[in-house]
Amino acid sequence: MQFSGGAEWLRDERVTRHAGVFRYEGLEPCLAELLDRSALRFAQRVAAVDRSGRGITYGELWAAAARVAGGLLDQGVGPADRVVVHFRNGFDWLHAFLGVVLAGGVPVLPDPTCGDTELEWIVADSGAIVLLDGDLPDGVAFLDGGASPDELALLYYVRKCGGGLHGVELSNENILSTIEAVVHAMDLGVGGVRTVITAPLSTAVGCGVQLLPTLSVGGTVVAAGARGIRVPWRHLRASFPTARCVRGWGVAETGGIGLVLPTEFRQRHPRSIGIPFGGMEVALLGPDAERGVGELLCRGPSVARRYWNDPQSTAETFGDGWFRTGDQVQIDDDGFVTQLAVRVS
Repeated sequence: MQFSGGAEWLRDERVTRHAGVFRYEGLEPCLAELLDRSALRFAQRVAAVDRSGRGITYGELWAAAARVAGGLLDQGVGPADRVVVHFRNGFDWLHAFLGVVLAGGVPVLPDPTCGDTELEWIVADSGAIVLLDGDLPDGVAFLDGGASPDELALLYYVRKCGGGLHGVELSNENILSTIEAVVHAMDLGVGGVRTVITAPLSTAVGCGVQLLPTLSVGGTVVAAGARGIRVPWRHLRASFPTARCVRGWGVAETGGIGLVLPTEFRQRHPRSIGIPFGGMEVALLGPDAERGVGELLCRGPSVARRYWNDPQSTAETFGDGWFRTGDQVQIDDDGFVTQLAVRVS
């Protein structure tokens, strides 16, 4: 087994080691408080733009989400209750997701390829109180008092290796750590960044990597399609020549992040998927680990703690504090990771 802790040029001074694992210092207690502060600070800014070019400000977005939260409260949703959010990319998805967060609930996000039968199973498995997939509830504006960093904040339902689905548990600390990592690595600032959503918002990339970091700094998210853009990154660079297109790696179990390839290293490492960042550490497992080849393992502040209601998969995948990705990779002497084979779901 071989360990690699990331490159010096992506170090974040707010990341320190606690009980053997890197964690962020000074995070907000929960996602709701972070986003509420952002909404108050940037109330007049445009938070999102839909496919037609229609925009909505942070103030308008928060007012609508707070009314959804009040409607959920009327339907019996309380702190830590699960609520399935099942919309295509757009304002309804944003209102529903943020409404659940402001109500103190836990958004449950199904894999975008799920059919009706699988969706019914997700509702049952998660113990969801409500399924949001039509008219949104509307009530008196409400904002929950907040939660603690270690409380469950989000459930992504992803496909298991070999078939089926299971929920990936992410705590408030996991999500907030992902946000901090992206903001720092991408140097987003609060100057009004615009982010094109290139993935379904129900995925870790669409929600955790693209949406939430942008909202946290008062930026604007652009919903370019009903389920995001699915085109090669070279086509994106041609369509958005002044934009930064970032290559990286991450899955729901790592909060959507893990590795990022800085633009200045693309020519020297054309096949690499990046180096660790955001307090992420990587390791190799297997007989060739000492030679830099093996199964990729990850641990860090954004890595999930377990699978929901699936102790067997949890024991197999999250042993000894490391997440076993199932991906075969090579890590060179500088810490750059190259993918050799991807786990087949």
